[in-house]
Amino acid sequence: MKPSSMSMPIFIFHLLYTLLTTTDSQTDSCTSNLNLNGVAFDITNLQCLAVWTPRNFLLRYGQASSDIWSFILSAPDSNSYTAIGFSSNGQMVGSSAIVGWISNGAGTMKQYYLGGQSSSLVLPDQGNLSIISNSTIIVSQSSRVYMAFQLNTNQPQTRVLYAVGTTGSLPAAPSYMLTEHVDKVSTTLNYVTGQGTKSGSPHSRLRNSHGMVNILGWGIAMLIGVIVAR
Repeated sequence: MKPSSMSMPIFIFHLLYTLLTTTDSQTDSCTSNLNLNGVAFDITNLQCLAVWTPRNFLLRYGQASSDIWSFILSAPDSNSYTAIGFSSNGQMVGSSAIVGWISNGAGTMKQYYLGGQSSSLVLPDQGNLSIISNSTIIVSQSSRVYMAFQLNTNQPQTRVLYAVGTTGSLPAAPSYMLTEHVDKVSTTLNYVTGQGTKSGSPHSRLRNSHGMVNILGWGIAMLIGVIVAR
């Protein structure tokens, strides 16, 4: 039985809608209740902010005491490293970052000092962040990675950086060298109001635009093909 003249365009419309909405879907949100096992600090009253929408990064944070701040970074599990950095000027060089990854089911988190743009100048187990002992943990849950840690500081730096590594390229002993990130973003966070501003990577926006154009172009081509065939 041939489809009616109206059913095929409607089918294509629904297919395009599904593809577009699936692209932006995420399994974690600031309205969902966070349930993580193994975190050494209270996570019930943390503020939540979508800090990098194209990459579905969420940051939960809160002040545990006068000089201790708690953080949980949530990101898609893409079999790559996930990084959050704290900078005095919004630049990666000269900043300190906490990087996490999961390899063969085992999670690892390390502090890195970003001394330059080459991998040899990104130094593991160094940096200016005072991380509370035994507060770090990284877990994979519902296709997302959660990095939890606490900093010993009266006020964290407001310029916060995020980066994601190449899929399948994870740091390994003994050097724990980081490969170059595939995407990054620099943001400013107001810890009091929970408001953040960001200047996204132009390469990230370009990739997203190309993806949307390809999907729309494919759908339009199918629709034209149906019309011509009739």
